[in-house]
Amino acid sequence: MGRRTNVILGLIALLILTGSLGALVYNASTTGSTDVLTVCGKEYDWKDLENRFETRESNGHSGILVSDLVVDSGFKDPEGKSIRFIGADGYQKEIPWASAGNGLIDVGEKKVVFPDLYKSFWVRDLVEIEVVE
Repeated sequence: MGRRTNVILGLIALLILTGSLGALVYNASTTGSTDVLTVCGKEYDWKDLENRFETRESNGHSGILVSDLVVDSGFKDPEGKSIRFIGADGYQKEIPWASAGNGLIDVGEKKVVFPDLYKSFWVRDLVEIEVVE
């Protein structure tokens, strides 16, 4: 009976492993990434961002200030508004300007980091930033 139990447990483990790998492959194939970051309707090439904007440091993170990008995009007065960050997988976070303006765009990892907020506010594979009226 011991051998039969081991075979059954082995088959169950194999099924779980196969299902997990299938989910990983599916997720990787459906999650797209892009070379363009859209900020308030203006497109920026990820490769050029570090050359166009000053990189800042904050709490061990480095990147481009969200406020620099929003202002450069042509949006005049974000005070009192919220900023929405959208990832390639559709994940979104909306953050008040008072907190979002100090966020950093990590160009290498294509994500937004908020050194003073929990990681749950960070958005990876960032594709769009928009001001919410």
